[in-house]
Amino acid sequence: MLLKYREAIADCDEAITHDRAFIKAHSRKAKVLTTLGDIDGAIIAYGKGLIHDPNNASIVKEKDDIIRIKNRFELAKQCVIDCASVASSDKSKRKARQALAQIDLVLTTCTAWNDAILLKIEALSLLNRVDEAYALSTKLIRLGMSSNSKLLFLRAKCLFAQGCLDDAMKHLRQILSGDPDNKSAMMLMKALRSVGRKKDEADKAYKNRNFENAINLYTEAIELCPDENSGAYRAKLYFNRATSNANLRKHDQCVADCTRAIKLDDGYTKAYLRRAASYLVVGGVKDCEMAIRDYECLGDKVNSDEQKRDIQTKLRAAKVQLKRAGRKDFYKILGVARDADESEIKKAYRKMALKFHPDRQASGTEEEKQKAEVIFRDVNHAYEVLSDQEKKRRYDSGVDEQDLDNPNARPGGGHDHGGMGGIDPNVLFQMFMQQQGGGGGGRGGGGRGQSFHFG
Repeated sequence: MLLKYREAIADCDEAITHDRAFIKAHSRKAKVLTTLGDIDGAIIAYGKGLIHDPNNASIVKEKDDIIRIKNRFELAKQCVIDCASVASSDKSKRKARQALAQIDLVLTTCTAWNDAILLKIEALSLLNRVDEAYALSTKLIRLGMSSNSKLLFLRAKCLFAQGCLDDAMKHLRQILSGDPDNKSAMMLMKALRSVGRKKDEADKAYKNRNFENAINLYTEAIELCPDENSGAYRAKLYFNRATSNANLRKHDQCVADCTRAIKLDDGYTKAYLRRAASYLVVGGVKDCEMAIRDYECLGDKVNSDEQKRDIQTKLRAAKVQLKRAGRKDFYKILGVARDADESEIKKAYRKMALKFHPDRQASGTEEEKQKAEVIFRDVNHAYEVLSDQEKKRRYDSGVDEQDLDNPNARPGGGHDHGGMGGIDPNVLFQMFMQQQGGGGGGRGGGGRGQSFHFG
């Protein structure tokens, strides 16, 4: 098929001038007009044919069919208009889906109706199916509609939703160069400029490691986004805010923002990775399970072999951490996060060791003294591991607690070296306090000897 619709109509008109009762010519012309979306013209063409053959059942049916097509198109238009007026997002989505269903039925017959295709692009955008909408808009551009303001406006919205702010702005400038009074384009242009400026400010604050300010600025940028269907761009803002929260060790907020980003862009692999990492820092059983689910989900979303290998490595580590989550957690014992640095670990150890040192339990009951001694022993063992970079690395990689002194141990290994092992807790505490300038003798290995004096 050559798709030379205008030439086909001219040929039908030429045939009709020679024989006004030529029913096939009237019918052919009406069908071509229907394909182009000239429904009123098609109805007239069928009407002229019926003048000469009013009982032609086929023509009557075809005319009734295109009247139904016209009604479907009007219903789809009204549904799209209603999307802007309904308060509920769910109701808006239902209206958009209804519009899309009607317009798809129209386009099965009116395949070259550009206005119907434009309406479909609008419905797809309302459903946040922006990739499909953008691809369809490209088809119209290639058909010679590159200067159509409505098409350019819809493409600008799609580009923004895909995260391409600069390209969206180019389309809006093109509209305004030909129509300076276009209010919709002008309003969207101002909104995108505001969002872009705020994001630039937030990025600058982040680079300067002013994370609190970056969080506030990303929040303002999110609030400035012109609509809920800003898709990938809004997802990018949520992810950037999540990363800022992660730098401040606000991992619950980080997880929440990554979840928002993924909801807007299901293929956002960085958001999955960031969320999984924060789940593992929190480190509970449920958190580890959620991290494993994210890594497993990512397996289907990455393409390169290198990415797949990296995710498999992370997945194995997460499974090891899950296995260990129900066991003794040295980070939790000291009350520090898994990404705590050396100074934070030292500070936490000093606080906990001083609090539970046996010399401070003199006024307690026997039960309280025994409980404090167990905690004191655990605190010292936790510090012994986490203050030794090599042991800490093995512990973090999943090597079992009893195998941490074995340089050849692997995650999940089972070499039994006999309980806690390591340095006597009182000796370790004494060494620590001397290094910190705290002085003091500490208790002997048997629990007796010099008293420790607290300042």
